[in-house]
Amino acid sequence: ERDETSQRSLGTSAVAKLSALYGRGKEFFSQGEWEKAVICYSKAINLDPQQVEFYVQKAEAFLQLCDFQSAVLNLRKAYTLSSAKEEYIVRMAFILYLQGQCLLDQEVYWDALDSFIRASELQPKNSVYRRKSITCLAALNRFSDCFRLVNEELAQDSKNPDLYILRARLHEQFCQATLCYQDVQEAIALQPQHKEARILMQRLLKRAQKAKNQAINKALKGNLKDALLRITFAIENNPFDAGYFIFRGTLHRRLKDFNAAIDDYIKAAELCEEGGAEAMEVQQQLLLTYNDFAVHCYSKGSFEEAVMLLNKALKGEKNEKGLYVNRGDCLFRLGELTFALADYQQALELSPTDFSLRRRVGMLLDELGLQEHKQRKYQRAVYCFSGAIESNPRESHYYLHRAKSRLFLQDVMSAKEDVITVLLLDPENEAVLPVVTSLFPGQPIQDIISSKIAEVAKAILERKIQTCP
Repeated sequence: ERDETSQRSLGTSAVAKLSALYGRGKEFFSQGEWEKAVICYSKAINLDPQQVEFYVQKAEAFLQLCDFQSAVLNLRKAYTLSSAKEEYIVRMAFILYLQGQCLLDQEVYWDALDSFIRASELQPKNSVYRRKSITCLAALNRFSDCFRLVNEELAQDSKNPDLYILRARLHEQFCQATLCYQDVQEAIALQPQHKEARILMQRLLKRAQKAKNQAINKALKGNLKDALLRITFAIENNPFDAGYFIFRGTLHRRLKDFNAAIDDYIKAAELCEEGGAEAMEVQQQLLLTYNDFAVHCYSKGSFEEAVMLLNKALKGEKNEKGLYVNRGDCLFRLGELTFALADYQQALELSPTDFSLRRRVGMLLDELGLQEHKQRKYQRAVYCFSGAIESNPRESHYYLHRAKSRLFLQDVMSAKEDVITVLLLDPENEAVLPVVTSLFPGQPIQDIISSKIAEVAKAILERKIQTCP
């Protein structure tokens, strides 16, 4: 409308001159003589500054000359004169984008960023312009601004795999391998054959495997701390491989960082297929860690903590005698003799021929017997001492303790048998002499061990020793 009005206000000769200038400008443009085209359009604008098309064509000529600013200025003038504004907004944004790309290629990042931001302001919904701004920010190490823009993009388009890959690349650039992996995984979930995603995933997995191999080599050489650093790097690049967590857990355990080891094994268990070989290995390693941690606590005098750890281990494995033995030792040190005895006896059921276990049971029953004797519960004391003897019939002081309790029960004959057994097992035992004097007044020891009662005692002892493993 403004063009028609403008033409009506001009004389016939002026219209003819404008037409000639416009035609010559188009001819120069088509021949690639863009500077001459700019001159023609400028003259035409001087004659009629209301003609929108002159500004548009002049902008295109400036664009060919890579004078982006002049091109935008002329399009902006066309925008103010025309009612069809949207097309000029789109074109201005695109020219600013081209300017930004040229500056980006020249590594003039701040100016490139300014161009992309201006393009985005003109077309806020154009994701290409926003993503170019992110590229500039990344080149400028503007970490927080990069992620703010990417996260805003993802909030608007959470099903776009390209956005996840863009953020993944940012994570990779800033050495955030785990977050990079997670974004790549999201992209593959959305588009399984996404080329960039698969390439990036393969790079992460290859990097992780290389780091694991380095960790193994360092561990074999005894350099556990460096091995730990390498396997941690592997996990950062591939955080969903149970084997990596198992290996790191083992390193933590060897370095006595038991809490970290337990955390790794629990994570590995979450990643394993239930019931598989790897899951069984995780369970075994976790039990070993609980046990080692408990032994460490025991050595530091932290018996209650050790018991708690062994309780956890026994929830997962009820047929490992070592766990019962260790918990029994802790309970014994805590004075919980009855519970300690139960653990030793459970271990003995799992391994009846283990003499070290029988020795532990005997020791504990003897201690319980002494406590009962002290409380004047002589019958119960005799019962405990008898159990100790059954567990380990070679210990002479068990018979001596039982003899003393039997004397209080007026069971003199049985007490004599016990005293004679002490003399048979340990003739040099001086602790038995007061009891010998009480039971066999005036009799030499040689006569005592040659008596008929001694023959009975000897036969019983030999039978017990033969039946004892």
